[in-house]
Amino acid sequence: MQQLAVCESGSWGPQSQPIYGGRGAYHGRFQFTARTYITYQQRHDGTVLTTREAIDAAQDYDKAMKLASFMIFELGESWHWPLCSRKLGIPAKVQEINSL
Repeated sequence: MQQLAVCESGSWGPQSQPIYGGRGAYHGRFQFTARTYITYQQRHDGTVLTTREAIDAAQDYDKAMKLASFMIFELGESWHWPLCSRKLGIPAKVQEINSL
């Protein structure tokens, strides 16, 4: 997950300043859109977030990392990060982990 965060935003871990990409459309180390964060958080545990709550959560490294992990390892949806996922070989790594 650290490698994905570095690829997406240039670093990993908590950050004191908000991180934005795509002219403000993407948030945090994992570059979530608010809509994606809202949708997958609800799928993950039923929590319904407002747009502001989703943006704040996406900026929280630990929360965003947990949601990204759910999306990648439990749902198999690494395609949300197309370039970095391919570059890091995430689909193959997930397949290898799931076969254990």
